[in-house]
Amino acid sequence: MPIKDYRSDLLVRLADPEYAAHYLKAALEATLQDGDREALVLALSNVAEAQETSRTAVKDDNSIHEEQLAEAKQIDSLTVETLLSVLDTVGLTMEFKSA
Repeated sequence: MPIKDYRSDLLVRLADPEYAAHYLKAALEATLQDGDREALVLALSNVAEAQETSRTAVKDDNSIHEEQLAEAKQIDSLTVETLLSVLDTVGLTMEFKSA
């Protein structure tokens, strides 16, 4: 049985905006529970990379700027502005609702 490359498979799945939204939601919930921002930063980085790869493959002119991708990978520089910029660039929004 062939072995799948987990990261490659994940990036393919994250190219789907619905999947990416659920993935980011889970990462945000984990971060809110334990305060560890690494999961959220990694999730943002993965989604940005998947979207960049997807858009590059179809030659879309609206690709993610390298600066935004780099910012998404830096745990110490994660700001609300960076988060919103990456979400906007990959076509996602945040939604708040009561628990």
